[in-house]
Amino acid sequence: MTFPGPPIWRTRGATATAILFSDGSLMGQYYRENRIPVKYDRISPHVVRALIATEDERFLDHSGIDLRGTLRAAVYMGSKGGASTITQQLAKMLFTEKPASSLERVFQKLQEWIIAVRLERQYTKEEIIAMYLNRFDWINQAVGIQSAAHVYFNTSPDSLRIEEAALLVGMCKNPALFNPLRRPDTTEHRRMVVLAQMQRADMIDRAQYDSLKALPLGLRFQRIDHTEGPAPYFREVLRAKLTELFQEKDPATGKYKLAKADGSPYDIYTDGLSIHTTVDRRMQAYGEFAVQEHLRAELQNDFFKDLAKKKHRPFDFRVTEAEIASIMNTAMKRSVRYRVLVGKQCPACERPAQYLEEVMHEGSRHHHCRPDLGGCDTFWPVVKEKDIPPIFEKPVPMRLFSWRGEIDTVMSPMDSIRYYKSFLQSGLYSIDPRTGFVKAWVGGIDFKHFQYDHVEQARRQVGSTFKPFIYATAMREGLAPCFTLPNQRVCFDMPEGQPDWCPENSDAKYGGMITLKQALAGSINTATAWLMKQYGPLPVTVLARHMGVKSPLDPVPSLCLGVADLTLEEMTGAFAAFANQGVYIEPIVFTRIEDKNGNAIYDVMPSTIEALDENTAYIMLDMLKGVMDRGTGMRLRMGWGNRAKYGNIKVPTAGKTGTTQNNSDGWFIGITPDLVTGIWTGAEDRSVRFASTDKGQGANMALPIYGYYMNKVYADSSITISTGDFEQPTGFDASVLDCGGKEPIFREDESPEWD
Repeated sequence: MTFPGPPIWRTRGATATAILFSDGSLMGQYYRENRIPVKYDRISPHVVRALIATEDERFLDHSGIDLRGTLRAAVYMGSKGGASTITQQLAKMLFTEKPASSLERVFQKLQEWIIAVRLERQYTKEEIIAMYLNRFDWINQAVGIQSAAHVYFNTSPDSLRIEEAALLVGMCKNPALFNPLRRPDTTEHRRMVVLAQMQRADMIDRAQYDSLKALPLGLRFQRIDHTEGPAPYFREVLRAKLTELFQEKDPATGKYKLAKADGSPYDIYTDGLSIHTTVDRRMQAYGEFAVQEHLRAELQNDFFKDLAKKKHRPFDFRVTEAEIASIMNTAMKRSVRYRVLVGKQCPACERPAQYLEEVMHEGSRHHHCRPDLGGCDTFWPVVKEKDIPPIFEKPVPMRLFSWRGEIDTVMSPMDSIRYYKSFLQSGLYSIDPRTGFVKAWVGGIDFKHFQYDHVEQARRQVGSTFKPFIYATAMREGLAPCFTLPNQRVCFDMPEGQPDWCPENSDAKYGGMITLKQALAGSINTATAWLMKQYGPLPVTVLARHMGVKSPLDPVPSLCLGVADLTLEEMTGAFAAFANQGVYIEPIVFTRIEDKNGNAIYDVMPSTIEALDENTAYIMLDMLKGVMDRGTGMRLRMGWGNRAKYGNIKVPTAGKTGTTQNNSDGWFIGITPDLVTGIWTGAEDRSVRFASTDKGQGANMALPIYGYYMNKVYADSSITISTGDFEQPTGFDASVLDCGGKEPIFREDESPEWD
């Protein structure tokens, strides 16, 4: 039998994967153990003294094995203390697998002695103490003294007071038993034992002992989870992408495509990888600011005022009681509270079902978070399915999200679900059209309370933002931007038994002749319907596919008004092709993966397709500039009144607003030569919406977020971004864009801000 020595220990154990911004700074980490090692001189002396006094009073004198302690433990059968030294306990931490038998434990004990001696020979006493404290698991996602100090006392290791150090050292005997969150009285008694040991070792005097033992536990518990830090929605989506990537196998060999030397797949939680993302640290911060600023400062307050007028708020008056009951029941079953009650999530440490078991406890059936699997040893009663709805109707203390900060209140869980449905959600997605690099990803308003991503996961009706696909189809089929057509109703023949479909203009105004440039700028439905009738839905769906749309698209006439449910990621990526001479690039969220030694194990290669010819793409950019200069996006140009906060952008910009049926979804996608940004805003349920288009249109719900974002980007001198116009293709005939003054210039108060 061979025994691992200290060099092996140094590479053993879980090492977190680092997610890096494009500038190399740390965005976040993936880990199973929330461990951040600290050096000995960053640890409070109180912790060191308490540990030695309690766990190994002769630590400074022995060489890894305390013979006196071993003899005492043998004579008194452990009743006057155990035999393991701090060094031996550290050695034991190297054996992560529980021995299957007593005989196997005997062999493991021999290994611990040998490793302890080797550790003492190779490391100083200070280094051994630091190793021990950096590896110990204080549960509740607090692995290592750095995390423990933060989780339990919201402080740093070097600032721990004597009584705090005594509590943490007391937990070392059995963290599950002396869990201050679950057993405060037991933990307080254990802390008293540690303080008594410190007094006996002359580390504190009697007066200090008497005063310290009378103090309350003084917990300032901080739950640590993945909701903290920048870009939480992005990090969660990236986690799923990486997990899927590392599970891919070669069909021919059955082996993992990305594998370690032993053939096993990489583990994002333990293998210490580095993920180099494309996300710009500054742009991400500006995107998060923009979403919060518009919703917190203006839009959500307007929405609350609108909802106050509704009978069944927050739901629209057209939604029936039965439909509301169904929506609420579905929401209940998706809630964290429901998952806890049915035993799919731990209420204390949030570990999922694989950590949990159903057992008998104190005479009844309980769910149990298993400490042997890394759980926190929490028990909670099993509840029958039929008893769950009444629980959701009973008021309980809770902490709710609000734009003014979290609110402590008493409310029934069902009422809290209805309360949360009153909040508007939003997503922002920004990419470089020339490289496909994702620069900012804001999936929602607050990841702690609303974890559904609205960039890649959510599919929502796109409304008028789909119209550029129809116009681009017409342009490449030979129509010119200055082509004129009558502004009149267009009807589509429907299958037998169904009435003809005749889409209406939102303002119900008809008559006269309009150019296609004017029609797109004003988002006029009749013109879009006319184009769809000329060319049919099939070539439109083909173009959309080439431009990156992967979601289902039914080739039906109503597609021209954006009835399809698509993601913000798809729509923004497609619009980026207009700014990239018609070439679609599959959006890229990371460029390289490195192993723990800095060796590249995966490089991302861009995937491209020529969706449009460059002349058609440039024509579309010119027409979409008209949206901003003369149409539904005009308010981005305004520099006075309330719009001065996000408007006053004068640089060349193309874009498109979008508003869906009954104002359920508001869209805006803005295009500049080297940055394309899409925004969606709406409630979680489509039946929760603004009553009026004035407030519920994309120009009001989504466009201001773009303004806040881009004003920040343009103001940051450290960001290189073009303020010039789009590059015209070589040999392009610019005369096709000159309609001879046929397009009227709308004043802001009469601009067609509807879709």
